[in-house]
Amino acid sequence: DTLGTMGRINPTPRPALPGLGLRSSRPRRACLAWLLPALLLTACGAPSRQAVEAPLPPVSGDRPGGGIRLLTTVPPLTQFTGAIAAGCGRVEPLVSGSRDVHDLRATPADLARLRTARVLVINGLGLEPFVPAMLRAAANPALKVIDSSDGVIPARHNGLADPHIWLDPRRARDQARTIAAGLVAADPGCANRYRTNARALDRRLEALDRDLAGQLAPWRGAILGTPHAFATSFADRYGLRTEAAVRTPEERPTPEDLRRVMARLQGPGPRALLVEPGQEGGALAGVARDLGLRPTPFDPMETGLVPAPGPAPEEPWATTLRRNTASLIEALRASSR
Repeated sequence: DTLGTMGRINPTPRPALPGLGLRSSRPRRACLAWLLPALLLTACGAPSRQAVEAPLPPVSGDRPGGGIRLLTTVPPLTQFTGAIAAGCGRVEPLVSGSRDVHDLRATPADLARLRTARVLVINGLGLEPFVPAMLRAAANPALKVIDSSDGVIPARHNGLADPHIWLDPRRARDQARTIAAGLVAADPGCANRYRTNARALDRRLEALDRDLAGQLAPWRGAILGTPHAFATSFADRYGLRTEAAVRTPEERPTPEDLRRVMARLQGPGPRALLVEPGQEGGALAGVARDLGLRPTPFDPMETGLVPAPGPAPEEPWATTLRRNTASLIEALRASSR
């Protein structure tokens, strides 16, 4: 297998990640705690945004030239890897521009980056079907591949694993731990920095999850219609229900698909019709008109998100997830009036 020949790193088994000093966020199967809102909501309520720890600023001892070259396939992974590798590596997107990861063709510039990289971090779960061909074309025997979905129990849509792991902060914590363990294995000379940065990122993800859980608790059971299955992990984490017209954006919904989504959204209770930003006039526009729902932008962060320069109150992925949540709550509230 191409990933294997290029030096794939799989830091499993779990829950223990040797040397990271982090406890896995995966709940025990027996209790399924991540489904129980009672464990998420405390008497004191959700933390404020100020409670989310800011990214670590640069510190003395950073490697000259920015360190080893690390590539990532989707914007949230660029953010996670950048936070963990701060001071140890230079993190760049594998693909240039804001191209759709679902349907990608490599450019010479993409392959040139891949030939000089030490590590490639992928999402996995079938999101990047282009990667094996790119690895063969780049022919970089020193490249290590970290599959960040290793050890993650994915949410499922019609029995198929949802690759949008990063939209669920709890699963994203496992994803970030896998990245950190892989970086330690690939670059042990900077292990302490990777571990320290990973702990800080884990705390930020945990705080973000608590905050969103508190905001969404009153809306558990709400139904979300989507043109394709991009909100499955998010909905699964916060007790929401989804009805996607199709599984991937490459598929075209049939009239039967649209009728199915409409029927699901016609029932009583809070509901929302989510679309990717700029796609308000897409396949579900007619469904929205017939039901009197306003299409609500929800950014799955597959394209366009880039690392913010310098320290910031929150990484862009966290800010985007908060914006998604705020827009969703506004739509659910409007549907309940």
